[in-house]
Amino acid sequence: MRSIKKCLVGFMSIFTGEDLLKENEEHANVVVSTTMTMLFIVVVIVCILTHVGLFKVNKAFMVDSTIRSIFTLFIPSIVGLILKGRGKYLKYVLIVCLTISIGTIYALLTYTAILLLIIPILLAARYYSKKFTIFVAIISIIMIGIVEYMGIYVGLLDLNYVPLPNGTTITIDTNILDAVKKLNLDYGEITKFVMLNSYLPKIFVYIFTIAFASVQISRSGKNMIEKQKEITKKGARIETELNLANAIQKNMLPSIFPPFPEHREFDIYASMFPAKEVGGDFYDMFLIDDNHLAICMADVSGKGIPASLFMMISKILIKNISCIDKETDIALTRVNNMLCDGNKLGLFVTAWFGILDLKNGNLEFVNAGHNPPLLYSRKTGKFEYLRTKPNLLLAWKENVNYIKNEIQLESGDRIFLYTDGVTEATNNENKLYREERLQDFLNNNLNLNAEETIKKLKENLDKFVGNVEQFDDITMLELCFKGNKNEKDNIIQKEFKADGKELPKIQEFAKTELEKYNCDPKTIKKIDLVIEEIFANIANYAYKDKKGNCILKIQFDQECKVDLIFEDSGILFNPLENQEPDFSLPLKERGIGGLGIFLARKMIDDIQYKYENNKNI
Repeated sequence: MRSIKKCLVGFMSIFTGEDLLKENEEHANVVVSTTMTMLFIVVVIVCILTHVGLFKVNKAFMVDSTIRSIFTLFIPSIVGLILKGRGKYLKYVLIVCLTISIGTIYALLTYTAILLLIIPILLAARYYSKKFTIFVAIISIIMIGIVEYMGIYVGLLDLNYVPLPNGTTITIDTNILDAVKKLNLDYGEITKFVMLNSYLPKIFVYIFTIAFASVQISRSGKNMIEKQKEITKKGARIETELNLANAIQKNMLPSIFPPFPEHREFDIYASMFPAKEVGGDFYDMFLIDDNHLAICMADVSGKGIPASLFMMISKILIKNISCIDKETDIALTRVNNMLCDGNKLGLFVTAWFGILDLKNGNLEFVNAGHNPPLLYSRKTGKFEYLRTKPNLLLAWKENVNYIKNEIQLESGDRIFLYTDGVTEATNNENKLYREERLQDFLNNNLNLNAEETIKKLKENLDKFVGNVEQFDDITMLELCFKGNKNEKDNIIQKEFKADGKELPKIQEFAKTELEKYNCDPKTIKKIDLVIEEIFANIANYAYKDKKGNCILKIQFDQECKVDLIFEDSGILFNPLENQEPDFSLPLKERGIGGLGIFLARKMIDDIQYKYENNKNI
């Protein structure tokens, strides 16, 4: 079945023209071999139908032709398929055998077989060789002459070619041999008549139509292949250059995070997903000095290589000039004039550029026609769009004075920058992702850190878009400000009743504050267990039967460390004095207490106790 399927596929490729420009001599040999196999099957079927009386063909000649087809069609075609079309002279063997077989069939089916003569030369044209096509045309012409001439003496030619006396009746079974005997016709005259009135007209049509057209097809096919090779080479070179450009562009964008591990004042992460090999979006983050961090998000008009080149120029200019002119408005004013100079293609850039003072959290920025960022305020506990009056696009007009804005970031505040590839992502229903969906996503995922936020958002975008092709670059950046550089510690505190029922409240308070500092969920779970053990000791033993309170202080420092400080005014009680449980003893022999504090110690870096001002700390 597999062989039959292969033959059918190969046979269908003759008509469909699949992979036309990819065919070489080996593939053409396979096509010819497949055609010969199919033709042999047709001959066998015709032979069978002739013997059952459905076809009116000379049975003796049909059997003889079928037997000869085994050697001229079937065996050569099987050899060609086994060799998979490989062989220096295979095409000559196949075409010669095919032409001989076509001649035999033509002699048998004289009324319709003229169309069969087209097959060898059409198949030869698929080799895309002018010389080989001419060779096949010549042997086809010779074969037609042989068949025409031999048909006169073996009685296989159509009697319509022969002038007969008036009143002569012929049938489909009548042949020239019988007519010659009965009518006393002259073989010489018949030969002359047939060759002049049958063979020569056929050859004239064959040479000037079929053969000429086939030669032109083979020559044009070869030219097409050569052009395709040239185009392929150019395409491969362009693809290589695009891959190189893509690598250069990626290397220009910060890709190592955290980019400044010595600075604990902020957490930052960014990523770009180009729509093509190279994109026009870019982001950047760099230290102007030890106290100032610059962040930038920009989108160049257009796509592809022109946009990527303009993107590189814009990025370099913004970085270099802002390191000299440390004011955002002055820096972008100079950048704009430089980009306008010689911008004959009329490209432009939307950009959001800001400089954060790490000492006091002051962020000054300029929005040059870019999408408004989203600002998370720790006070409000949610993301809101930071909408300001935008300035003109960069590279749009010379001598534009850009106006800056300022905001004050507090510990735990975050800012999210993006390009319109995010909000304008479109699904198969032609619906946009939109600003509202972006804001909802960020507000529903406040517990994620900067890296997790961007990765999860990209997954959410992909899910929304589905199988629709990305049409624009997608670029995102999030900055989380952790604390003022001159501020040693950030302390948050809250007072609770020293009652076991207050445990969920104290755990929720700690979780909320820790999430603001991008603490990961696993660590929060551990801290929950520690809080439970410490608070249980206070609730159960600090005040005995009296009522009292407990204060929890959460203190963050610049080393990304956190201290949880419990204070109560109960009786002096140091839980650390309890001896650690001896796990080598049976459970019944172990002393009561100490297990909770032991587990707490295993889950944190350090635990200490002191008694000051009548307080357990």
